[in-house]
Amino acid sequence: MTKMKNLKISFIIATVDRDEDLQRCVTSIEKAHEYKKDISIETFIVIQKAKEKKNIQVLYQDLINFYYIEELGLSGARNFAIEKSTGEYLVFLDDDAAVNVDFLEVLAKRISEYSEVNAFCGKLLDYDQSTPFSVLFHGDKVKSLNRWDYQYFMGSAHVLSRKVLEKIGYYDKQFGVGSDYYRGGEETDVFFRLKAGNEKVLYLPDLVFLHPITLPSYSYAYNYGHAIGAVMTKHCINDKLNFYIYVVIILKLTSRMAIRLLQKVIFKGAYVKMNERYHYGAWLRGIFRGIKDFIRKEVTIKRTG
Repeated sequence: MTKMKNLKISFIIATVDRDEDLQRCVTSIEKAHEYKKDISIETFIVIQKAKEKKNIQVLYQDLINFYYIEELGLSGARNFAIEKSTGEYLVFLDDDAAVNVDFLEVLAKRISEYSEVNAFCGKLLDYDQSTPFSVLFHGDKVKSLNRWDYQYFMGSAHVLSRKVLEKIGYYDKQFGVGSDYYRGGEETDVFFRLKAGNEKVLYLPDLVFLHPITLPSYSYAYNYGHAIGAVMTKHCINDKLNFYIYVVIILKLTSRMAIRLLQKVIFKGAYVKMNERYHYGAWLRGIFRGIKDFIRKEVTIKRTG
């Protein structure tokens, strides 16, 4: 069992040019530290392709580390920070996210309680702290996640032990914002690799992350669909014992999008506005393109390899 007094937590944040959001993120970590100072922390902020040095106000300079790198890509930036970090557990935050003030207290308690678990995800709420990021986060019970529950494991709300990262590997650099291939899906890929490695992943409803809730743009919907199509295809190929699960997930996703588009054509009215808000067509095109691109990429690698 991990003893709280020996526990060290590393916060990892990759960013480009969202200074106001980054300031809020850093401030939330410092407030969590002030609330529970007996837990050792460190924070690594990896700034990609910065136009100029950041002017982020920091109260605890010995706990915050800034790095500037030229390479663009969320997964690569996170991998860079993992190499620099020394904590037993690593918290991965988007630059526009934050943690609740009791975050460290709750995380330490849960790590001690579930000492055999190496991966956690938490409840994602809007900054009003009452609106869940999705319907998944209405529940208040600890949940052990299976492959069908991959949507709980979001980019702004997961914690991994160093031990499990050394086991399954770091983030796949072909996935994530800024990648040359698939601009999303990095956390979903990690989740499926955890499950392929027979790792238990727990959803902790009292481990609260904060993130603004916004409607997806057309490009976001397409890019995320593209990445999810590629992730599912990757694991269909690599996790052959469970390939049917990834196939069913793809079928469920594409069927739902297709039904929404059909409703738009048949019923019009509110369904037209719904499609304009959520861009179901972009999601659908992105998923199919992601499947196609990943297969083509794999075939090319095998031919040239």
